[in-house]
Amino acid sequence: SHGLAQGQGSSFGTNGVQDSRNVRGNYGNSSVDVTHAASFSWMYDLPFMKTATGFKGAMLGGWKYSGISSLRSGISLTPGLSVANQGLAGRPNVVSGQSLSYPKTVNEWFNTAAFAAPAYGYFGNAGVGILRGPGIVNFDMGMYKDFRITERTKVQFRAELFNIFNHTNFSGVSTAVGAGDYGRLTSALDPRIVEFSLRLQY
Repeated sequence: SHGLAQGQGSSFGTNGVQDSRNVRGNYGNSSVDVTHAASFSWMYDLPFMKTATGFKGAMLGGWKYSGISSLRSGISLTPGLSVANQGLAGRPNVVSGQSLSYPKTVNEWFNTAAFAAPAYGYFGNAGVGILRGPGIVNFDMGMYKDFRITERTKVQFRAELFNIFNHTNFSGVSTAVGAGDYGRLTSALDPRIVEFSLRLQY
């Protein structure tokens, strides 16, 4: 997909028009633009001990395995400013000769030398949504089984693992020129989380 917007819609009101006489200059990737996204889910009745009786059948048979996989490219980001005497500028200038490369390290997600604060009284010429944040690779999996107590009553046991491979999915990037953490990754989504639950159904 590709999300484009102009004016304040470029980031849903958080990055207003820099120059009211050049609203077109705020046209670019929206803040919810995600180029690629794929999601897969499954549920599988494990065949092991499915026909077993007695204790083996009660404890080892009838388990179900489920999962959700999410793969997504990063959202678009707009370079900003955090400098003294910023004036009316809301975005930096693009430095001539510098490539907007992606080192993709924690301390430098993108080439920070590609942007510089404009002179006081001038607007920055950097475009909207020209940076791309980190993507997401996440796998959630679970196992569950129903233990029947009576004809109408059963207890369901669930074991769920979110981000089962404990893959680090970074989420925040500082894009403001002049900020102390400029260019760095600033936050991440949840690490592996394991949950166990019992549900009584009657």
